[in-house]
Amino acid sequence: MYNSPVLFDKSITIVNKFTPRNERRKFVVISDQAGYDQAKSFTSELAGTVPVECLSINGMEDKEEIKRVILSQKMGTQFYIAAAWNNAVMIFSLGVEAGLSEAEIQTVIIGPKRRYVYCMKCFEVSEVEEEAEIAECDHCRASLEIGPFYSIVREGYIGYPFIPIGKEEVGS
Repeated sequence: MYNSPVLFDKSITIVNKFTPRNERRKFVVISDQAGYDQAKSFTSELAGTVPVECLSINGMEDKEEIKRVILSQKMGTQFYIAAAWNNAVMIFSLGVEAGLSEAEIQTVIIGPKRRYVYCMKCFEVSEVEEEAEIAECDHCRASLEIGPFYSIVREGYIGYPFIPIGKEEVGS
C-alpha cells in the first residue's frame, strides 16, 4: 500500500539552506512573508543559471494559485518552499496532491516546527514539544512515551501509554 508523503518535523525534505539541484531544468520557489528573505537570497544566488519562477503567497487564501502554478510545471522542475510551518505544510500537501515526490521538494521552515504524537490509548493526535520524549495526551490525559517512528497514516509519532511511577490509573 502506498501512502503519500507528509511534512513532519524530521522530514527529509526539510533543510536549513536550499541546495540547487543542477540536474533539474527549472526551479520554482514558493514563499510566504516569513520566508521571503530566504527565497530572495536563493533566487539571487541562481541568477542566470537556470530558469526560476517565484511565487509569494499570503497564506491559505492563495491555495488555488499555488495549485495552478504547481500543475502548470513540466516534469523535471524542482520546488523550493520557504515558509512558516502552517503555510509550508499546506504548500507541501498541494504539491504531493499534484504528484510531486519528496525528491522534487526542498523546504525551509521559518520559525518553530510542529511535532505531533498519536495516542495508542484513545487514538487521537496531540501536539507536543519538539524534543519531548514523554508527553501527556491532550484528549485522554494518558502519559505517553514518544516512540522514534513517525506514522504517515496517523500523522504523528507513535505514543505508547504507560503508568508513571507513583501514579495509579483510575477507572481502567
